Amino acid sequence: MGEAHAPDALDRYLKTQGKFGSANENDLKAKAAAAQEYAAKLASEYYQAEGGSLVAGATAETSDSRLPTPDSFTRSDFLPTSQADMEARGWAQCDFVLVSGDAYVDHPSFANAVISRVLEWAGFKVGILAQPDYTDPQAFKALGTPRLGFLVSAGNLDSNLNAYTAHKLPRSDDPYSPGGKPGKRPVRATIVYCNMLRRAFGKVPIIVGGIEASQRRFSHYDYWDDKVRRSVLLDSNADMLVFGMGETQIVELAHRLNRGEPIREITDVRGTAYVKKDAAFLDTPEFAERFGKPKFTLDHENLLAPKEPRPKGRGPAEGGNLDRVQEHQVVSPGTVPQHRKNYAVAFKTIFDQQDPVRGRPLVQRTGKLHVVQLPPARLQSEEELDRWYDLPYTRLPHPDYKAQGGVPAWLTTQHSIITHRGCMGSCTFCAIWMHQGRTIQSRSADSIVKEAESITGMPSFKGYISDVGGPTANMYGNYCSVQQTLGACKDRDCLLPDPCPALRQHIDTQLDMLKRVRAVPGVKKAFIASGIRHDMLIDDNNTKGLGDSYIENLAAHHTSGHLKVAPEHLSDDVLMRMRKPGLHKYEEFKTRFIEASKRVGKEQYLVAYFVSSHPGCTMDEQIRLAEYFKKNNWSPEQVQDFIPTPMTPATAMFYSGHDPETGDFVYTPTTMREKRRQRALMQFKRPEFHGRVRKALREAGRTDLIGSHKDALVTPGIEQDWEDDNPARPAGIGSGPSTLKKRNNPYRGRKPGGRRRRGK
Repeated sequence: MGEAHAPDALDRYLKTQGKFGSANENDLKAKAAAAQEYAAKLASEYYQAEGGSLVAGATAETSDSRLPTPDSFTRSDFLPTSQADMEARGWAQCDFVLVSGDAYVDHPSFANAVISRVLEWAGFKVGILAQPDYTDPQAFKALGTPRLGFLVSAGNLDSNLNAYTAHKLPRSDDPYSPGGKPGKRPVRATIVYCNMLRRAFGKVPIIVGGIEASQRRFSHYDYWDDKVRRSVLLDSNADMLVFGMGETQIVELAHRLNRGEPIREITDVRGTAYVKKDAAFLDTPEFAERFGKPKFTLDHENLLAPKEPRPKGRGPAEGGNLDRVQEHQVVSPGTVPQHRKNYAVAFKTIFDQQDPVRGRPLVQRTGKLHVVQLPPARLQSEEELDRWYDLPYTRLPHPDYKAQGGVPAWLTTQHSIITHRGCMGSCTFCAIWMHQGRTIQSRSADSIVKEAESITGMPSFKGYISDVGGPTANMYGNYCSVQQTLGACKDRDCLLPDPCPALRQHIDTQLDMLKRVRAVPGVKKAFIASGIRHDMLIDDNNTKGLGDSYIENLAAHHTSGHLKVAPEHLSDDVLMRMRKPGLHKYEEFKTRFIEASKRVGKEQYLVAYFVSSHPGCTMDEQIRLAEYFKKNNWSPEQVQDFIPTPMTPATAMFYSGHDPETGDFVYTPTTMREKRRQRALMQFKRPEFHGRVRKALREAGRTDLIGSHKDALVTPGIEQDWEDDNPARPAGIGSGPSTLKKRNNPYRGRKPGGRRRRGK
């Protein structure tokens, strides 16, 4: 196995090791042979488990080096992106072509790099088609027809979120594109790419994945359209959807396709979803025994507003209120229509089955079709995670981007290390715990140290590892015996109101790992920039007294002057809807961190993140928060306006007006006017926001905060704010594509095929 590529692999290993002046050629050859043997052993594990072996067309290409030296890499070290690259490898055809909305960056922080390298490890030939011209079908033929199928991902972010702000204005840059220039990918990229592939290749299998496809696998509220859209599987016409972290699913699918199984007949891979017209197989004893009895959520049609006749020609400029995020303002329980209440019920049904241990299959009908989701993929072991992150990433953007200014997102992650997956936090506005799960899956310290050693070999490395962390850095190594055997608790948060007694915080394990990373030759500092969950560290019972030790290590070794923390809000009511701890816990952590910084002889501060216009946040609550900032002489720069992204509990609250967990009514700011004013109150010191702040205070009956006294938020002055009040102002104030077309953005006015829309 792998003999055809052994000389190339050995040459690469010798070239890489030679950079560091290794002992002698015989030692290097021995190391390379051992590495190849180990990689072959790993690859064979799957084949043996499946009772199969490699066949023609699926030659394994294994790597033997974990010490990349980017200045020595060439195009051949990246996966093919052109026919010339394929010919250089002696390939007549790819097994898979991965179509990505992101630029091709061969780094483990980029999901498409991980999936493609995993498939390469499994023995398949993978080509990368990054950001093809979505208006030209010929652009999708650059790598020819793959032998087994296409893999499609919109990229590391939802393409709508990548393109538009919380106020539905086009973003001025795209950090995942060459030179940071926007317009390289379409909005709803998964749908556009799949339909272009169907036009170009017909019935070739298409598998979609990534955060966009995962979070849109069922009927979902789309903030940018202000409507409930059906599953992305139906709009994209894809054959299969891989949700969550997809390594195990994609490897199994690849081998089954390689054995000749039609993709439409593969209906038993955990962590996948697909569409069936006839769902009779779901009622068979065999299916129920393997996956559990399927659970049906509400049909797509039950989530739609009743159809009402609409006058012809009515558009946003004629009869609609351009200042709305939603066409329906949820202000009291009696104003919530039934279809919106249904949305909260449907979301709760879906949400409850997203655990890999206790989750059951889910089915949602849309017309005559059934969207079927199998239970999430099983949890990955430490050995598996080590394997995926030990693959031969170059850790670089593709050489083609050098002349275009590189890829900005890579600059902030090139020297970073991912230590674990999953998050116990359960923040309702965050997609991570839906995508990666609540159970923490950690890499071994050996694997992490190995990656740190490889980073020191990069010419761009100056001694500083920018981040050693994950979704929440201090959750590394955390363990819950209940989650492993019974799944994450259905009716209890892991951290609220206090950390669960069943949670085991292995702080000593993480401190030992961080110490080993710091000890790697060439590493001056290893920062923690991915943020921490502060309430976990001040619970002295749960931390077994190690919380203060962690905080002191954080202050002494892993903070670059400022530490990111996310209290999010002041109001207990709002924090309850966010599933976040009370502000008093932030205050206690702040005190401990400042004291620890003083003990180690440093002057350091916290960078606090806050969210405006979150469901549950009234104008009165926001004014209270502004008063708190005034009292504490704060002027927060890190303010995020809540964006309802698909398939999160907060988005369900935003659209339905109800908390899907409790069924309680939740007031939600749903007009652009209120969203802008809530944000302005958080940054009331900025002169450009004074007009909005005065209006908000006057309408709330809080004119006592307008004046020159010490408690005032703003001084008296004019309240006119053209952007805030002019309903005819141009561009992007309303909801849906009819407004987005008005913006000066690269997506307007064209269908995927490049033809102009009518009226353009």
